[in-house]
Order: sequence, then C-alpha cells, then structure tokens
Amino acid sequence: MTNKKMSGTKVLSRLIKYTWHASPITFVLLVISSLFMSILGFLEIVLIKTLFDSIVNVANGEAINSIYKPILSLLVILSLYPLGEWIEYMAKGYFWRRGSGYMKFLHHNRTSCMKPIEFEDSANIDRLKKASFGSEEAPSGLRVIIQILFLYIPYILSLLIYLMNINPILVLVIILIFIPTFLLEKIRVKQSFDFEDKMGNRRRQTEYFEKCIISREYFKDTLLNGSFEYFYKLFDESNNEFSKEFVSNKRHILKVSVFMKLLNSIGFLSVLMLLVYFVYSGVISIGLFAAIYYSISKITTMMRDAIEDLGSALVGISNTSFLVRLLDEDFDLGKDEYIPKDQDIQLRDVSFTYPNSNVSSLKNINLTIKAGTSLAIVGENGSGKSTMTKIIMGLYDPTKGQVVYGDRSLNSYSSDSKFKGISAVFQNFIKYKLSVEDNIKISNITSELGTEDVLDKTEISLPKLNIKGSTILSREYGGQDLSGGEWQKIAIARGLYRPNNIIVLDEPTAAIDPIEEANVFDSFKRISIGKTCVFVTHRLGSTKIADRIIVMDKGEIIEEGTHLELLNMKGRYYELLQSQAQWYER
Repeated sequence: MTNKKMSGTKVLSRLIKYTWHASPITFVLLVISSLFMSILGFLEIVLIKTLFDSIVNVANGEAINSIYKPILSLLVILSLYPLGEWIEYMAKGYFWRRGSGYMKFLHHNRTSCMKPIEFEDSANIDRLKKASFGSEEAPSGLRVIIQILFLYIPYILSLLIYLMNINPILVLVIILIFIPTFLLEKIRVKQSFDFEDKMGNRRRQTEYFEKCIISREYFKDTLLNGSFEYFYKLFDESNNEFSKEFVSNKRHILKVSVFMKLLNSIGFLSVLMLLVYFVYSGVISIGLFAAIYYSISKITTMMRDAIEDLGSALVGISNTSFLVRLLDEDFDLGKDEYIPKDQDIQLRDVSFTYPNSNVSSLKNINLTIKAGTSLAIVGENGSGKSTMTKIIMGLYDPTKGQVVYGDRSLNSYSSDSKFKGISAVFQNFIKYKLSVEDNIKISNITSELGTEDVLDKTEISLPKLNIKGSTILSREYGGQDLSGGEWQKIAIARGLYRPNNIIVLDEPTAAIDPIEEANVFDSFKRISIGKTCVFVTHRLGSTKIADRIIVMDKGEIIEEGTHLELLNMKGRYYELLQSQAQWYER
C-alpha cells in the first residue's frame, strides 16, 4: 500500500486510456462534436463582423443587396448550432455512462483481488471508499478535459489570433484578465484533494451512523433498543465535525474567489474602455468594434467557463487519483495451480495478528488435521476459534508460520486455488435477497445440478414452508422471509451444493436451540462422511460427533483429544461441558 500522490499528468493519461477502452466510438464522437462546435463559434464571429460592416456600408449609401449574403450565412451557422448541441449532448451522456461503468468495473475487479484481511484495516476501507468516489467522477473530469482541448482551446486560439491581427494589446489584456481565475481554480483543486484525503474516514463514519438510524438492516434493533437518540447524537457530532471542516474549506475558497473575481471584472472593464478608445481614435470601425466586443464577450465567457470547468475536472481527476493509485498498486495473485483438498492439513508455528492490533489472536499453533476426519474447535468468546478457521481455509495468511495442504504451503497460491474444493458456512452468513434456488446455487453458480438433493439432506421442505424454488426470500421484493433456523439450513445447503472435500462450519447454528443444533450436526456428520470437516461451536453438546476436539484459550490450544479423553482430563473442556449441561435437559 502507498499513500504517495500521483502526478496529474499520469492520472490524466491513465484516465484517457480507460475511457478509450470503455467506448472508442463515444470518445471519437465527443472529440468531433467539440471541434464542430468550435468551428461554428469562430465562423459566427467572422460573419458578425462581416454583417456589421455591411450594415455600416448600407448606412453610408451602398446597395442593400450586400447585406443578404452575411445574413443567410449567419442563419445557416445558427441553424447548425442545435444539431451540434444535440450531438454534443448525446456524446457527453454516453461518454459519462460508458466511462463510469468501465471505471466501476475496474474498481470492482481490483477489489475482488484483495485479500480478506485487508478489509480488517480501516485505512484500507477508507482507500476503497475514496477509489469508489473517484470512479464516479472520473468520466466527467475527462469529458471536460476533452472539451477544453477540442472546443475551448481551438475556439479561443482562433479568436486570439483574430484579435492579434487587430491589436496585440487586446490579447495581452485578455490573458491578464484570466490569471486570477486560473489561480483560483488551482487553489480550489488542491483544497478539494486535501479535504477528501483528510476527511474520508469521517465521511464514512457519518454515513454509517445515518445507516444505523434509517436503514432496514438496523431499524428493528434501533427501535427496540430505543437507541435512535443515541445514534442521532453520534451522527450529529460526526456530521458537525465533517461540516465544520467542509465549511472552513469552502470559506477559504470563497474569500480567494471574491478577490480574484474582482480583479477579473476590473480587467474586463479595461478591455471595454480600450475598445472605445480604439473606435474614438479611428483604429477600428464600428463594425469591427461590434465583432471584437462580441468576440471578447464570448471569449471571456468561454475562458471563464473553461477555467471553472477545468477546475471541476481537476477536482474529479484528483479524486480519480485515488482509483488510479489503487489500480496501480502491485499485488500478487499467487500461483494458480490445483491444490488437492483430500490430504492432511498442517499448521506449523502459526501466529496471527490483526491489522492495527498489538495482541496476537493466534500464538504458535501447531496442528495436524487428518484427511477425511472431523475436528471441533471450542472455547470461550475471543479465544481465537473463528480466526483459526479462516487461517485453516487460507482466507487469512499467517503473520508467522505456514498452513500446508499435503506438501503445499498456501501462502504462495491464488485465492481460486486456495478455495476450490472448500465449502464454508459462517455464523453471520448472508441472507441474499434472491430466490431459494439462487440462494443455494450462488456457491457454484455455473453448475446445472438441481437443488433437490441438498434441500433433502438439510431437511428443508419447500411445500411445508409454503414456498417454491423461485420464491424470492425477501418481503422487500414481494417474496417471503424465513425464520432464523430455516435460513441457517439454506446457508448449510448452499455450502453443501458447492463441490468440496473440506467443509468448515463456523457456528452456523448459533441462532437455534441446543437440541436442534445437535440434530443438525448429526445430519451434517452423515452427509460429510469421508470429507475433512472443521466446525466451531461454543455449545459442547454437539462436539461428540467430532473425531477430535481442540480447546482454545487466548489464541492457544490448551487441550486436545476425543470427547471421552477430554472428559477424563477433567480440565477446561470438562468445566465448559458441565456448565452447559442444563441446555440439553428436557
């Protein structure tokens, strides 16, 4: 990971590459439409000058016929404007849509390559949030850059050359007018980048507190606990801190803006007075005065728009630098090779510490899990049980030591290689707002096998639940919801549907009663004969089915053996089982 800022040139070049890949046709169409509008704008100025000269000549006694040609030519130019604006509008819209879609694809694709442990680091989460924000703003920023290059710059240069031929002083004054505007936008870009870099974490916290108040996910708990005021207070405090910094940032920009725009207005008045002087001195005619005034008025408006748009574009591009920086980071996907999952699993001197933590969650673990056997991991909350399963599966790499499947250390292999042949069901399993079938098939989405077998194995009867395989499991989308126990069976069915030689259950039955949990584990034992099984539970009544049990405390294995062996030890396992004995009494 790196926090080094990237140069604007590098970000811009990468952005051009991305948007070109998104849609070459749209890219070219935006360039052509911008050039077309630039040419129309210049021709309009030239024809206005010709028209005013003709009007003056007619007023001085020439034939009125001389006025018809410039009028007709100007009408043609004006009639082409709507066509050009329509093409430009369509090109801009498609450019943003295609570009934004492609940027999001790049962001999502890069995120999918990240390691699960990276999501345990708040700095990493902030980085992803900023990159997501950049993917939304990137196409708009580049669209402005393209229009500046192919609409504003050609138009302004052609008019400056036109004015240069009249009097070079006009060009110099116009350039001086817009130095303050340029400086203002440069300051605004820097302030915006620094603000987003500094307040990204605060923005994310504010959004989270708001989610605790209004989202469907949190609403019931928040209502039941009477904690609306608590979360509103947290939201208000966080939002106030964010707003305070935001207002301070905008106030600074506003002060600079007022001063710079005052200088800009003084410059424009100076140009106008200079033109009046030229007319009075006979340097230019009335017709040329009208054309120059119109062109200066238009060029000043366009330059102001160009600089302000450039400022907005640079803000977008500076935010895009977060995305480019993420995409530009070196990362190793690991070797993509088949790892047999029907061999012994060894943990050799494994220790693990979470990011930003000084306490090891696992300490010098040495463990061998024989292929085709079942292992139960027990212990009190915080003992390291769930972390152990993630290390065993390869979701997390050890901070120290290694996990070996057969003779292959997992550290150097890709995620696909690690997880192929492994199924897992976690305590906080996901309740997808999809159909029953899709909720199960999502673990092996390319399979054409039906779900009847796993539904039967997990004792899920759709007719008894009054649902079908196509029923959406969400009332939010017009479907039906399930009880906690039924959802857990769906999650287990999802794990069983995935081809596997290793199955991990990390307290997936925590929400059902101990008797029902024991029944689920008995069924699971029958289903998983011949496979390596690892399951975590804090209810020791279900551990009898395991071939082997380990007891964990403070990240260490303190006891190990079969159910009977651990009972005979009369150690920690025995104490835990005795304290839970009443759960299993009718």
